[in-house]
Amino acid sequence: MEDTAEQLGRKEWIAAAIEAASEGGIDNVRVERLARRLRVTKGSFYWHFKDRKALLQALLEAWQDKQTTAVIDNVEAVGGQPREILANVIAHIGDMNVGLEVALRHWAATDDEVYKIIVRIDEVRISHLQSIIARAGIPAERARERAMLLYYAFIGEAAFGRPIAPEDRATRMRGIQEMIFSWP
Repeated sequence: MEDTAEQLGRKEWIAAAIEAASEGGIDNVRVERLARRLRVTKGSFYWHFKDRKALLQALLEAWQDKQTTAVIDNVEAVGGQPREILANVIAHIGDMNVGLEVALRHWAATDDEVYKIIVRIDEVRISHLQSIIARAGIPAERARERAMLLYYAFIGEAAFGRPIAPEDRATRMRGIQEMIFSWP
């Protein structure tokens, strides 16, 4: 194995950690395994991270950035009417790394700090959905209930490990929008 610490950056280590977690949970994120996967020595890892805990923190930050902050920023930048914005969010949900969502939620079951982060991110996501639904004129309390229902459907999809097939997502999206925006 050749040590390419200067060529291999933090991003590659984090991407490998995300892939490993997605495939086998947080316990699958081990420095030696990742080094083998990346075809470098463990020394490369320590060039970029103090320890495994620092890598796991970076993984959490990458998850938050990619699967929450970037999604919200993107859909808000594109804008549109509430139905269009919600359709954009749902399209992004289809692109999310479901395996990573599952791995992090399992990890949160055994780690209080990770649990707090998951709860905070869940709230950010639900609040964003609520704001989209409220823009359609739905009262805040009802918008919150509908946002939670939509979000729990996503979490259920992740938990069951049965993502909606891309060809079915558009049909389901129309049904979801009808429920969200048309209920009394």
